[in-house]
Amino acid sequence: MALFRNFAMFAILLALSCPSVLGSPIPAAQSSLQISTNADSASNFDVAKAKRCVKSIKVGKIRRSYVVNTPAGYGVKPAPLVLVLHGAMANTFAMAWDTRMTEKANQHGFIVVYPRGIGIAKTLMTWNAGDCCGVAKLRNIDDIGFLKVLIKQLREDYNVDSDRIYIAGASNGGMMAYKAAIELSDQIAAIATANGTMMTSELKPGEPVSVLAFHGTKDHIVPYQGGPGGLPFWKIIGTKAADNVKFWVERNKCCADVVRENTGNYVKETYSKGANGTEVCIYLVNGGKHNWPGGRGTIVSSDTAMSKLDATDIICKFFLDHPKVRSTIEARKQ
Repeated sequence: MALFRNFAMFAILLALSCPSVLGSPIPAAQSSLQISTNADSASNFDVAKAKRCVKSIKVGKIRRSYVVNTPAGYGVKPAPLVLVLHGAMANTFAMAWDTRMTEKANQHGFIVVYPRGIGIAKTLMTWNAGDCCGVAKLRNIDDIGFLKVLIKQLREDYNVDSDRIYIAGASNGGMMAYKAAIELSDQIAAIATANGTMMTSELKPGEPVSVLAFHGTKDHIVPYQGGPGGLPFWKIIGTKAADNVKFWVERNKCCADVVRENTGNYVKETYSKGANGTEVCIYLVNGGKHNWPGGRGTIVSSDTAMSKLDATDIICKFFLDHPKVRSTIEARKQ
């Protein structure tokens, strides 16, 4: 028991002293999701008409919770759905605060949902993305089952565009997004990851899914060159960012000829003309650490390299450009 208490205390102190570790920073006074009215919100966004609520569903014997934000104007027509997965040791509030995804979703008309991972007394939460991470991995939590049930429930509760269901994730949440793209490829149109990697051996064939990734070259927790990483109390052996790209380029049958763009301190590589209009794109940030590009956490951790990209804005535009394209047979099943 003493060992467990020491582990928990060490993890909490590490999260507070190193806010970028395996997830988004946790703001000291953040107690609930807030809709921003500052300059980075859409000028025509009516705050009063956006709605936020906390819900839960039972998956097996475990009750799982999630936060839903519906934008102004929701209900007029089917809306895109974006699930945003926090990193290890982070939470839904920190993820919304860091990424500003709620503000961007309101601007673009997305329904945005922040699911909560599994942890200890609602802290140190993680996702079971295969070979990582933490309590979710140790307890062998079926997080794919959770996401599957969650998407089904959201489609019943809200007017969701079934061809525009997306997942974005940071770090361990990015690992989970990769796993979901493989195992829920019949539902997911595209995913986006920030400093995530593939930690699953479930590489079975499936439907094409567009992929957008961001990775810093100085990320020592999930190294972009793969290999050992993680934290003192749990280690990971990650896949090279280039190997993740190669897997999805081949799976989506994209054109092998890459379009490479050098801008400032980052390189953007794009593989297009994939099956069903899919695309694979990665941003490699020179000198970038373990943070959400353009997130508030880059200020907290002085990660100037990652602060020069607005990942959330890029992700929203990428999602809008990549709906699910189905064959006639697939469409009939929906």
